[in-house]
Amino acid sequence: MEAIKIIAQYGATLAGRMLHYDATDSRMREITLRRDPDCALCGQSPSISRPVAGGENGTKSGRLREIDAASARNLLEAGFDGVLLDVREPDEYAWAHIEGSRLAPLSEFMSHLSELPPDPAYLVYCKVGQRSAHAGTMMLEAGFRNVTNIQGGIMAWIELGCPVAEG
Repeated sequence: MEAIKIIAQYGATLAGRMLHYDATDSRMREITLRRDPDCALCGQSPSISRPVAGGENGTKSGRLREIDAASARNLLEAGFDGVLLDVREPDEYAWAHIEGSRLAPLSEFMSHLSELPPDPAYLVYCKVGQRSAHAGTMMLEAGFRNVTNIQGGIMAWIELGCPVAEG
């Protein structure tokens, strides 16, 4: 509703306020919000000056590339000369993983990040692609240049009928 009011320039918006609805007691209250002086968008020294366009992810080092599982399979079959990185947890890795992958769980990713060489190409995957996208973005922000996320993760890989290793 707020977006419609802003677009239509109709009525009073909730800018600087929040409307809280308590469904238990069917009550509403209005809360006044204070501006955060450290906010990257509206603070004392904003670092965000324009919307991010064209699918950029806002990382310092560039955009996280993504490929689907079929393209990843083709790349690996063609002799991918990089690191295949699995960012799931050890129990997920033991259940099934792509042969030749290196485990670096997202839950402890910062400690693994310092151990990873920054130069090779990386294919990063998880279960469905969200954690690996987060890890890939962290890698780009840390100075890695060639990082690609596998969309759909190992679930898309399995759906294609691609082989997995266990243990």
